[in-house]
Amino acid sequence: MAAIVGTALHWSDILVLLLYFLLILGFGVWSSCKNRGSVGGYFLAGRSMHFIPVGASLFASNIGSGHFIGLTGSGASSGIAVAGFEITAVFWLMVLGWLFVPIYMKAEVFTMPQYIKMRYGGERIRVYLTCLALMLSIFTKISVDLYSGAIFLQQALNWNLYASVIALILLAAFFTVGGKWSNSSYMDGFYPDDHYGHIGFYSHDYQIGGMQEIRSLFPYAIAQTTLHNTTECGVPKEDYISLIRPFDADLPWFGILFGNGVASIWYWSCDQVIVQRTLAAKNLSHARAGCLVAGLLKFLPLFLMVFPGMIARILFPDEIGCADPDVCYQVCNSRNGCNDIAYPLLVLRLMPNAIRGLTLACMIAALMSSLTSIFNSSSTIFTIDIWQRFRRNAHDWELMIVGRVFVMILVGISILWIPIIRAAQGARLFDYIQAVQSFLAPPVAACYLLGVLWKRINEEGAFWGLISGLVIGIIRFIWEYSYTAMPCQLEHLDQRPSLVRFNFLYFSVLLFVISAIVTIVVSLLTKPLAEKYIAGLTAFDLDNPERPVEIPTKSGCMHKANTDDVIEQSSNHLEKLPTETEKKALHFFDTHDSTGFAFYFKTAFAWICGLEKTDNLDGQSICSDNHSYDRRSSRLSVSSIQFEHVSSWHKLCSYAAIFILSLCAFVWAFFADYRIRLI
Repeated sequence: MAAIVGTALHWSDILVLLLYFLLILGFGVWSSCKNRGSVGGYFLAGRSMHFIPVGASLFASNIGSGHFIGLTGSGASSGIAVAGFEITAVFWLMVLGWLFVPIYMKAEVFTMPQYIKMRYGGERIRVYLTCLALMLSIFTKISVDLYSGAIFLQQALNWNLYASVIALILLAAFFTVGGKWSNSSYMDGFYPDDHYGHIGFYSHDYQIGGMQEIRSLFPYAIAQTTLHNTTECGVPKEDYISLIRPFDADLPWFGILFGNGVASIWYWSCDQVIVQRTLAAKNLSHARAGCLVAGLLKFLPLFLMVFPGMIARILFPDEIGCADPDVCYQVCNSRNGCNDIAYPLLVLRLMPNAIRGLTLACMIAALMSSLTSIFNSSSTIFTIDIWQRFRRNAHDWELMIVGRVFVMILVGISILWIPIIRAAQGARLFDYIQAVQSFLAPPVAACYLLGVLWKRINEEGAFWGLISGLVIGIIRFIWEYSYTAMPCQLEHLDQRPSLVRFNFLYFSVLLFVISAIVTIVVSLLTKPLAEKYIAGLTAFDLDNPERPVEIPTKSGCMHKANTDDVIEQSSNHLEKLPTETEKKALHFFDTHDSTGFAFYFKTAFAWICGLEKTDNLDGQSICSDNHSYDRRSSRLSVSSIQFEHVSSWHKLCSYAAIFILSLCAFVWAFFADYRIRLI
């Protein structure tokens, strides 16, 4: 049988692709019946996740199509140095499980801005972080995932870029809006290892022959056009097999360990998409064990994504290794290089029939998981931290409807952002992701880290630390993308200022230090928070049996925290106002009729929005599960979280963490020598 006309796929690939998605869709619909009727069930999967789906979900939410395209492309471009980002993430996963998650669970929060409100008080930091989280979702997550997924579909199906984007968004929106959060959480376990095995082991063992062959052949993976020129552009560097690279390299070891570490504090410990996975665990032990599972899985990208990228360059040097801007444009419509097509070429040219379709299905499933996680977590932040600011008397059903509508708004923004990310992608997509995080994330990392470690940090210090860091980061962000990076052969025409050329990883460290200094200095110069306000909200106060008192907010447009001794009425935007009669937002549903158009419309609308009974639309609470939902604090009750330390499990998790961190150090040491002749 021949390939499907107009595509690079065989008919068996299409069949496997359809069967795979029918399986996942069926499981998602089945699982969506378990927690559809409450805010806790919809946003946190009922806090019933075991450690295996938590770990798989953490890993799969992190590994999206941006990683498939970006990591493989960077491996093809410069070797294994990019894997340092994945290996160092193991340490920050342990920081999440052992430092941040216990604090979040004790605070009983749904979202990260909720914790910030409890820790610092006031409203301005919470609003700042909410808006920044949504902005980062657009810049570094949604747009990147959609663009990289579209590159793959373009290569595989010969579709138009925007047709591919719309198809992906519609599928992701269906999973998110039609179901609930735990759909993507449980489905994450379907595909990660399966997908890596197909692309990694097949290309590793069959096409090349293993690690030794990669090390010997990669230096000679040079395009024919480069061989006939005297330029060094397009020639692999001699440190391609090393994680430890000098300070002046594109990815220096110091920058990966510390510059990337700063952004990793934000990503793994403060980002709603990631942290929400651990908060859905049954208890603290399962949350930590989930971090361990994700930590083990983070070793896979080096061997099953980065090395295959190097293999792709060995097999297709004239396309992936092109250095001449005109030749590259003919190959992939980009003058800066074609590294990012390494992964699609491996799949489409090496995979046998049917397996190629399964690999494509796994990649799209990973994209769906990433997008549904982002859509749902962003809608959670908007609904709880912004919408309730304007709708204090909003019912639970209204919050869930607003969450679905906001997902659709994110869909529209994502489509509009595609042309911008397409123009700014440069030669390596993964560099773009890390650079944007390095410009915007360090102030947030300083705010959270100092907040959980030191009681003396107050709202004034945290706010001005965030503002100072944001101003500096935005200036570098705008400056960075106001110039066009020149291809290697045209570097002599590069007119970018030296400050713009300053390595983004070093800039991340500098920005973190500046934000931390401003935070500490301003905190020390202003009045500290009283002990009653921060009881149990820091790492060294978890055993405090007292509940923190809500910090009052000063009246006025700035919404500062009121640390004075004068009692002032709280302006908590989540607190219901005393009214004699609740006003319904949607008067259309104010009916108890069991017949007619209104009844059937209300029934269909309730199913789409995850409400168990249509009566819930008549102003009644939808929290029908076993969790009690406190509307004053927007948090689950203490009894539902099971914040506990089981001695044996606690010790086992700690020993496993030490083992995994030792394994991480071993991998760094094994690939430490950048002098190839000594390896």
